[in-house]
Amino acid sequence: MTAHRKSIRQTLVTLAKIVLAVAILWWLLYQARANFSRLSGQSVRWPLLAAALGCTLIASALNFVRWHLLIRALGISIRLIDTMRLGALGLALNFVSPGALGGDFFKAAFLAHGQPGKRTEAVATVVADRVMGLLTMLVLASGGIFATGLLTHASPTLLMLCESILLAAAVAWFGVAAMLIFPVLSGPWVAERLASIPVAGNTFAKLLGTVQSYREQRRTLLAAFGVSLVMALAYISSFFLVARGLPIEEPPWSQHLVIVPMSALVGAIPLTPSGLGTMELAVEELYQSMPGDMHVHKGDGTLVAIGRRATEIAVALIGLVFYFSRRREFEALYAEADAAG
Repeated sequence: MTAHRKSIRQTLVTLAKIVLAVAILWWLLYQARANFSRLSGQSVRWPLLAAALGCTLIASALNFVRWHLLIRALGISIRLIDTMRLGALGLALNFVSPGALGGDFFKAAFLAHGQPGKRTEAVATVVADRVMGLLTMLVLASGGIFATGLLTHASPTLLMLCESILLAAAVAWFGVAAMLIFPVLSGPWVAERLASIPVAGNTFAKLLGTVQSYREQRRTLLAAFGVSLVMALAYISSFFLVARGLPIEEPPWSQHLVIVPMSALVGAIPLTPSGLGTMELAVEELYQSMPGDMHVHKGDGTLVAIGRRATEIAVALIGLVFYFSRRREFEALYAEADAAG
């Protein structure tokens, strides 16, 4: 495939994702149109919305700290302040990425820049960060399912979702634990088999080789997971505080332990940029599905998700400061990463 055809294909895919996101958001806002009159007719509790913004900022900062620990575990030398800057930039690029690459891929490319021979390790840190985030959300969602008794009070559809989350949590945690406990699973025999896979086999084999380094840094992994738990709780609380700040009757915080991780998992599916639209749709549907005596109106979940999205965009704007301060360097590196990817 020529570079020109590849560029056209990437542009069309990006446009399709944007169109899908806009279509979902338009439909959700149309469904929630009656709620806007309630927003104008009742007071919004701004201190709670400000607290939600604070939780979003804390969650983002802890996300960068978690990534920093995973970077240092692989022997890559970088200052925490530089990790924070790069993480903020990656968050901003998730919203304004000019090409098919997302913020995570750019973070890996920039981390590898100036680290000769560490490209595989740089990519591995981003993958490990994503995996740890997934494991954390699965743990909290599972805890929320049991804490709220959804297995006995949920509707058939919600029950199926809960059972799927519990199964996914069990499989994911068993798989990661096995990789860290049994060296044979990341040994030469498995690496050779992976390397034989066409196109991406060598990349997979090299990434597998970093598992040994992580296996020897279990204390660092444990610390990173502790940071990840606090980060996820701040992330979940930001949704709850937005809901409390709006004139709606929101589900309790314990149910947000289920709503938010499930919605985050849906938003992680790369159908739209940064899960825009898909995450909001998941929050709306889960708000309507939660059991209890709350009087949740159609569109309440949409308003909460959009309000929380606004706090994320506000935090992402910080990354633009770093972008414009070194714009030429970032754009040159982005073009290099885009051409290589």
